[in-house]
Amino acid sequence: MVRSPFATPRGRTLARIVLYGATLVIGLPLATSQMLVGTISSSTLEPWAPWEEIAIPSGDLQLRAWLAGGEEGRATAVVVHGLGDSLDSYVEVGDVLNRRGHTVLLLDLRAHGGSEGRHTTLGGHERKDVGAALSALRERGLGADGFVLFGISMGAVAVIRAADDEDVRAVVAEAPFDSYRGTIVHHARLYYGLPEWFPLIPAAIRVAEWRADFDADEVDTVAAAREMKAPLLLILDGEDPRMPEAVVRRVLDAHPGPKRFWVAEGAPHSGARNASGYWETILAFLEEAGV
Repeated sequence: MVRSPFATPRGRTLARIVLYGATLVIGLPLATSQMLVGTISSSTLEPWAPWEEIAIPSGDLQLRAWLAGGEEGRATAVVVHGLGDSLDSYVEVGDVLNRRGHTVLLLDLRAHGGSEGRHTTLGGHERKDVGAALSALRERGLGADGFVLFGISMGAVAVIRAADDEDVRAVVAEAPFDSYRGTIVHHARLYYGLPEWFPLIPAAIRVAEWRADFDADEVDTVAAAREMKAPLLLILDGEDPRMPEAVVRRVLDAHPGPKRFWVAEGAPHSGARNASGYWETILAFLEEAGV
């Protein structure tokens, strides 16, 4: 009879080492990656006039969007939410733009709101979602006067990365991060006190890349801003430890201009629209940009 190598005390100790090692090397990065690719689903509202709900194809996914028609001669506005949010939070923003005459599209990014998808990539594949929205608008005969892109947090990263489209005439971006790897390192330090060299961080990013099929190194907002031709209004939320001024200014400094920088005093992350001077700043920027 062959005796199991794990039947001895030494064998059982070895088994524990293997089990615990596998948990650390495989299980912990896998679990941590869920924080990077996972989303929290939210209930969605039914549209009311002047809004209509439409579906936008983005690859194999169907994205939920709300559309309100505007006037000829105004650029079409596309508004994109942040992580864990949905278009429902930005209907009032869309209403203001629509009253100015813009056709407005509010977009649910993949795996958010009423859109299909299982994973988020923090602006990676979401760039494709914004591009799909622009294509869908063109197919409807909209966007002849160009586009104005509005993005918040992850949405800001997505619209800056999508702003290489030649029809984009202006971009309003609130609280973008500088790069995917940079923001993961920053948040790991901010919330968990982990140093940049801690091996769990690159391991979790690698697993996230595999699970969501994207390249983290391509999600570089600074590099995208450097190539932008459209005017940029960059908004810093004044009380935002997640995207502090040093991070947001890296994006600002990379953009060749024309550009404007505005601090929403007292605003938390993604909260600029409740700050004094928000619409005055945005509307003045749009006038300067000629849209």
